[in-house]
Amino acid sequence: MYQYLDIKTIHLEISSKCNASCPMCARNICGGAVNPYLPLTELSLQDIKVIFPVNFLRQLNRIYMCGNHGDPIIAKDTLDIFKFFREKNSSLNLSLFTNGSAQSEDWWKELGFVLNSAHFSIDGLEDTNSIYRRGTDFKKIMQNAKSFITGGGKAVWDYIVFQHNEHQVSQAREMAEDMGFHRFVVKKTGRFYSNQKSKVKTKQVILNKKKEIEGYLKIPKNPKYKNRSLQREDELIQKYGSLEKYLNQTQIFCKVSQEKSLYVSSEAFVFPCCWTANQLYPWYFKKRSSQIWKLIEQLTEKEMNLNAKKHSIKKIVEGDFFQKLIPNSWKGKDINKDKLKVCAKTCGQEFTPFTDQFISKSS
Repeated sequence: MYQYLDIKTIHLEISSKCNASCPMCARNICGGAVNPYLPLTELSLQDIKVIFPVNFLRQLNRIYMCGNHGDPIIAKDTLDIFKFFREKNSSLNLSLFTNGSAQSEDWWKELGFVLNSAHFSIDGLEDTNSIYRRGTDFKKIMQNAKSFITGGGKAVWDYIVFQHNEHQVSQAREMAEDMGFHRFVVKKTGRFYSNQKSKVKTKQVILNKKKEIEGYLKIPKNPKYKNRSLQREDELIQKYGSLEKYLNQTQIFCKVSQEKSLYVSSEAFVFPCCWTANQLYPWYFKKRSSQIWKLIEQLTEKEMNLNAKKHSIKKIVEGDFFQKLIPNSWKGKDINKDKLKVCAKTCGQEFTPFTDQFISKSS
């Protein structure tokens, strides 16, 4: 993989805490109970100063906060941390991804002076956004976005299209333009593939905290809003015999290795990317039974080897996990044994559900 001095981008998950319960998010069980394996924690400003020495910050081009499990606006020190990054490297591109439904308008206005951009995940209008962004307040989100824009920040409206909100895309785009959003991005989620084990990938259940069914998320009817990976899966099955056979043989081209990007979790664990880190706490496996844990078990100090509060990022990146264990797994022949399935699924040659979620503004 890359070396320490090559790293140019940091994906930082400042907190695993969140005010929402989105049904396709790994932090909860289909929108209901919180993942029982997930530690609810956050990094403080003091933690950040330990993890990110000034010389390292000065070699970076970009830092963005985006939650694998949490939302960065929930952490207490988020604003101060961004100010610290800006103070130490004035040319850094700083951004966050958020549901936007927390903190005060003054907080958002001040953030607008510090960040380059903020991506607001708003999947519908007032009557539909909370179907997916469960627990959020549409009016508060709009107020916060307006304050961020007033503060000079570039706001981006990210809109995941489902069947329940596909009729509102044009209206939401007009609202974004009227409010002064910098961009409006339509997203075709690939999670109808990645969150499903069955052959039926046109809907996903929504559960409450008692594991009772409250409804379903359904794939859009309009073909232009459907993720191409769903169609591509059928093509791959015809070509290779099954999706598993494709994943077993596909060559892996690590996206973050090419981008020189690094992921740091809310526990200060350092991983190449959020996809590999997401395998730490999948609620649908037995605790610590995923392939990632089997690699970690080969390290001398186990997960402590990956903790940037215990070891420097330089030591972690130039250690066995990054330089041997993960790259060697790409040479494996079986996703149930020696080949990391998450890498084959995310960075394989012919199947790209994550990349396929983005479509042009004109669509």
